[in-house]
Amino acid sequence: LSTRPDIVGNELAEQLKYLQDKLPPFPVETAKAMIEAELGAPVETLFSSFSDPVAAASIAQVHRARLADTDEEVAVKVLRPGIERAFRKDIDAFYLAARWIERLAPFSRRLRPVDVIAHFEGVVAGELDLRLESSAAAEFAANTEKDEGFQVPKPVWSLSSRNVMTLGWAEGIGLNDRAAIDAAGHDRQVLGARVLQLFLNHALRDGFFHGDMHQG
Repeated sequence: LSTRPDIVGNELAEQLKYLQDKLPPFPVETAKAMIEAELGAPVETLFSSFSDPVAAASIAQVHRARLADTDEEVAVKVLRPGIERAFRKDIDAFYLAARWIERLAPFSRRLRPVDVIAHFEGVVAGELDLRLESSAAAEFAANTEKDEGFQVPKPVWSLSSRNVMTLGWAEGIGLNDRAAIDAAGHDRQVLGARVLQLFLNHALRDGFFHGDMHQG
């Protein structure tokens, strides 16, 4: 990375966008095998169509599919194979580093490095259980059902588990694609105001809001 703050900021932003949904995907056959193991039936039985990965992030990837019984279009999110083992390895290294920091730099103890890692461990462990994400999506959808201009895809509980989450497909334009937004005839200022107003409504009215509001 460059030492110029503006360049560092831009490079970091590009790396974070890469981690968001553009990492190399794992094979679709691996995803299908994981789904079958989790849900107890072959993908071909559960879905009438099942695409190659449409997005791949740091801990999971997403496939576009249609339900076999209703033909509803859905998104199927599958955790990366081995991600929990990789996380455990990393978190153990973080704990070791935090303990050594506390031992070698006593002044750092007021910052409680080990406690910070313990909190981080709990947060990420929750991210690795897609049942919690499905539950959050269902609660968010219920809270915002009457919010005009806002819709949350609902989970399909019968096709969701610890390592697989199925929910309604949402078609749209990323807020970072300004040319496409303008071409579709949307007013970006109106959209920006709506995003801010809805976020404040959810935070202040419901006390439950989307905490990862990236432009996707």
